[in-house]
Amino acid sequence: MSPKDIWVFRIVQQDTGKPAPGVPMTVLDQAGNPLAHLASDAEGVVQLPRRPGPRLRLRVGLRSEEPIELNTALLGDEPTDLVAPSRLPELKVTVTAAAADEPLPRPAAPAAASLAAPAGEPVPPHVVYYQRLAMFADTVAHTDAVSQAEADFFALGTPEDAPLRYGVVIEVEESWQSQGVQWGELLHSVSLTPGDEARLAVLDGRWRKDTDGRERPIQILARMVGSSMLGDLVTSLRAELMLDPVTLAEPALDAAATETVQLLRERTERQSHALRRRPLGLVEAPADAPATTAVRTVRNTTADRLVTFHFFEPLERFRVVVRTPRIRPVVFVPFRLPNVATPDVVRRFGHIFRRTLLDRALLPDLDHLLAGEDPRPGARLLEHVAANLLYYSTAIIAAGDPEARHIALSKLRDASGRALTDGIENVVLGRMGNYIALPLRSTAPLAPAWRAAVTEHTVRPARIHEDFVITIPHAGVWVTAQAHEPVQQRETEGQQQAG
Repeated sequence: MSPKDIWVFRIVQQDTGKPAPGVPMTVLDQAGNPLAHLASDAEGVVQLPRRPGPRLRLRVGLRSEEPIELNTALLGDEPTDLVAPSRLPELKVTVTAAAADEPLPRPAAPAAASLAAPAGEPVPPHVVYYQRLAMFADTVAHTDAVSQAEADFFALGTPEDAPLRYGVVIEVEESWQSQGVQWGELLHSVSLTPGDEARLAVLDGRWRKDTDGRERPIQILARMVGSSMLGDLVTSLRAELMLDPVTLAEPALDAAATETVQLLRERTERQSHALRRRPLGLVEAPADAPATTAVRTVRNTTADRLVTFHFFEPLERFRVVVRTPRIRPVVFVPFRLPNVATPDVVRRFGHIFRRTLLDRALLPDLDHLLAGEDPRPGARLLEHVAANLLYYSTAIIAAGDPEARHIALSKLRDASGRALTDGIENVVLGRMGNYIALPLRSTAPLAPAWRAAVTEHTVRPARIHEDFVITIPHAGVWVTAQAHEPVQQRETEGQQQAG
């Protein structure tokens, strides 16, 4: 690069006018964001490649100093003097000539921190509950005299006859026992002179954008393991999470339970790896960063040494145990999709829509509609509900008035002709297609082969056990500070004054 392609600046001390070595200089854009970081050499000189534009914005000293603007037309080939700030501390770090050109060693992550509880007080594990609906492939025969009307909770008309279906719900528990936290990969490092500070924006793409910060990483991962839409619905209404439903062609419940446990382990391991693969990093926070940006500020509070801050990914290691599943008989009741995408229905069940809304960005539209305002501002909300009719119909049935649900179910008859409400619990476990699942009080309504299989598994359940270890990240970053050796100040001014 020729001298015509660079600008030369000389940083001088305010009192003496002598060169000021080691003074940082930052080139800024018009918004105040850094474009380049430089520092003066032993002679106080800084060389900067020429940039287009009539104005050049610089900051001499620490990030707390006010920027200055220079007219580029007045910058000639000779060095331009810039005054160093008076508050700039003297850097007293000794660096040998041989070591000056050597890069800093890559810092090693600190040792894993133990979370062991005091003696006699073991840390209780975190338990996650899952459910999986399994529908039997065959249907229970019924006479022509028995009318199998769908459970109509909205009185929209008389639907066609449809048969009840039967099946089981497979309930599984996952026990998470923490094995301690540990430091993950090095994400970023920044070196600061005495008194300097840095503001770094944490770019974390691992977590849902609409999370309010109250969910633990285990809960977030558990929601990823469960099915997306069913998981959102059941999490809003019940403590259990749903796995993908299945249809069973043969009464082999032990095989179905074993396959469910293996599926749960595979999905847990796969989703933990997927969570760690999502983007995470740090960049210098721009001056116009939004208030919602996560910003970490670090400052070098020493007076005589350089400090390097290292940012690491926080991780936690868990031992996960999947216990033997429990199987209960259920009945699948078909329901018709009512037109819930109307202002009246949304207002009537507003509390349910608020709890189960899939797109949280539509909450303002919901508030406008519930306030009785003109439905036009809520048009986007109604289009969203119409596009997810099955989901919101299930939410209204599951979380609606239990008395109204009991009255609707009492109109149905099982295979023996009894009222359906005589043999079920009025609790909606989940949905499979356009069927809602309700638990049965006994196995009597099941076909003989399926009844025998359920009874056999209840009396002698298969011993199924999965034990594995996974590592999951925590939100945010961890930071450590590495202070360098103090450097001896040159014997310049003292020798000159003594002479």
